[in-house]
Amino acid sequence: MNKTKRIFSIFAAASLCTGMTTLVAAYTENRALEEPVNLPGIYTEKKSKSYFLSETIDLQYDNPFLKKDTIDWKDFRVSSIKGVLVYSPTEYDEYVKQIEKKPTPHITKESPLYVMADHMKYSNVSGDISASGDVDVKHVTDSFATDYVYGNTISKKIIIPGEVVYTTPTNHVKADSATYDGVTTIGHFEKMRGWEQGLYYFAGDSGDYNRNENKMVINHAYLTTKHALAKVPDYRIEAERIEIYPNDHYTAYDIGLYLKNTRVISLSKYTGSLIQSDSIGLWTLIPTPVYDSDNGVGFKNSINIPIGSIKSGLSFNSKFAYYSKSGFKPDIGFRWETHPGTFRLHYVKEESVVNDRHVWIKKSPSFSFDSRKFYIPKTKLYVGAGGEVGRWEEGHITGAHKMWEVYLAHDPIELGPHLHLNWRIGYIKDYYAYNHAIRSNAYYSIDLTGGIKWFTGWIGYTNNRLQGETPYTFDTYDIKKPLTFGAKVQITPRDAFSVAYTYGTSNHKLEHLDYTYYRDLHSFYGWIQYRQKERAVRLYIQPKDFTF
Repeated sequence: MNKTKRIFSIFAAASLCTGMTTLVAAYTENRALEEPVNLPGIYTEKKSKSYFLSETIDLQYDNPFLKKDTIDWKDFRVSSIKGVLVYSPTEYDEYVKQIEKKPTPHITKESPLYVMADHMKYSNVSGDISASGDVDVKHVTDSFATDYVYGNTISKKIIIPGEVVYTTPTNHVKADSATYDGVTTIGHFEKMRGWEQGLYYFAGDSGDYNRNENKMVINHAYLTTKHALAKVPDYRIEAERIEIYPNDHYTAYDIGLYLKNTRVISLSKYTGSLIQSDSIGLWTLIPTPVYDSDNGVGFKNSINIPIGSIKSGLSFNSKFAYYSKSGFKPDIGFRWETHPGTFRLHYVKEESVVNDRHVWIKKSPSFSFDSRKFYIPKTKLYVGAGGEVGRWEEGHITGAHKMWEVYLAHDPIELGPHLHLNWRIGYIKDYYAYNHAIRSNAYYSIDLTGGIKWFTGWIGYTNNRLQGETPYTFDTYDIKKPLTFGAKVQITPRDAFSVAYTYGTSNHKLEHLDYTYYRDLHSFYGWIQYRQKERAVRLYIQPKDFTF
């Protein structure tokens, strides 16, 4: 019988409501139970495994956060039976919404424990219950799915002696066995492994989840990200104990950062972010190779260390790069994430991104602000702003520098199932203490991107209307009005190739012709680019699940 029919048949049968525990089953038997009933043929004890490393990946391709649930609970509506209230899935959804508004983690009349099963035995005298078959136990937004469970409605404790799948709005966990205490709202798991938000994967010998504190503690554990997961993960954190605060942060104790089976670094304690857009994590310490013809062979890595709690948004940030030709290029300072945007105070040697001369400038120091997107109500238009104050040094040219920027943009505009448009307009103004120069740039850009299956194409145009001159080569535009266009072909599931052109509309000259080969490296993306006119080669490797 499929899952949807099973749910309907359960709710269409008999039920028992104890006030704090709602029991729903296709078959129920009322009898005095001295001990929890073990239903023969339902539960078979599974041999325990070591889940510390290679055998913890049975959920690798079972990540519910990456696919929609095919079961729509709202399709089922069941009325009360013989005067006893039976909660339909629709009513349960409404109940969850109310609980989320005013959380009541303990089992109470307002926050009951739901047990749904194919077969059930219970005792009105002792409060003992046992359920078998296809069993679902629900409390608030938490759910346990298994094939056998027993417990007591008075002590509010349940025991799941076999394999169980435990889900919350942000977690999907499998364990060899589990217990749940409705008084303390603590669940205990043996040999557990699972997903946090579908991005982070963890496994450990045992663990506890405290619903009151929204905290999961995993013992003798490891933590990695979804694309690194393998029999031996590409990279991982191993720790004596990992404390996970879902959708917020994790803290690991007595830890080691591993690349495959090689230990890279050891720390007594580290706190990292679980916010997917955040870069506070130990993964960024992994050295990544880079190469280009001008800078030479190099490696780069970074580390962000929170100052105070993760919620403070304040962290110490350091990025390091070393090139065989250009030398050591540090970026060290502080970052403060706030609701309006990000503030940074740092010392940095930075490479130009507006020209191809591989010019490096020293900013000592630089204080900058980049706002978040502020959406115009009831539209997909947003505005943003930024600014920087600091001291620049490029060879013998040294002096204070100030700048500010404002811009207006729109979320990608869908022009069809395979085509979307992006645009942005803005204004930048720079003030240079050297020669008291001032430069302004009223710019706009527009690009069109589309593709079907194995083919992607793009075309874009940017217009920089510059007034005034900069004394630095670092922020001198090589191409003021570039037109870019190209195409990318997916050769195999892991390999792709692209050709891209950059045409200067001011001087009517082909500026760049780039050939790029892309390779999917499991947990990283790699690409090699050959710039034909300059006869220059570049190699990049970028992690899939985090940024430097």
